[in-house]
Amino acid sequence: MYNFTISRLGEYAMLIQVAEKPSQDLLQWLVCKKEQLQSLPAVEVVFTYNEILVKFLLPLEGPYDTVRASVEEILESSIESIGVNGVLHKVPVCYNSQVAPDLEEYASQVNLRVDQVVALHTSPVYPVYFIGFLPGFPYLDGLDSKLHLERKATPSQFIQPGSVAIGGAQTGIYPQRSPGGWHVIGSTPVQLFDINKNPQSLFKAGDSIKFYAITLEEYKVYER
Repeated sequence: MYNFTISRLGEYAMLIQVAEKPSQDLLQWLVCKKEQLQSLPAVEVVFTYNEILVKFLLPLEGPYDTVRASVEEILESSIESIGVNGVLHKVPVCYNSQVAPDLEEYASQVNLRVDQVVALHTSPVYPVYFIGFLPGFPYLDGLDSKLHLERKATPSQFIQPGSVAIGGAQTGIYPQRSPGGWHVIGSTPVQLFDINKNPQSLFKAGDSIKFYAITLEEYKVYER
């Protein structure tokens, strides 16, 4: 059971904030609580590392205190009967300067060789905490501390789709062309988001990602 606070946000939303730091156990709790909260009538539920936003799509059915009590009951209920069916995605990444414009400069800034950056980046299994910023963009945990580097002082205007990047203590993948301040150290040919598919996003909260290195030649012939 986690300690949480509930704040009212206008007439149509509640913000649930959990005091604990992000962890695998908290991630499972968040995924399960999202599923349970979606049983309420006409709601949309999204969460971050340790917060849940409950958006009511229609005016609240009954007094606010009654609805809040229902939310509290769900948050305090057991999650033992609900499992998180996460998928391990093995994602190919080309760590070549032709598709990784920041790699060499980034390696210099973290005082590592390029091959050391690749080895450290491909070692962990990264849990997917949530999807945000761009459709299909995964927020990941588990980046080796040796690879932590603050975002660029001047963001890039155009980061290409599939760019694998590092910003601060996080790594992620840009699903679409976008401005961004993260250091691009590689690129994947895998398509992360497709509006014509169901589900549209390749990843979901509770999944995990394992990067593995491919050559530039393999990257070029990979079927997107």
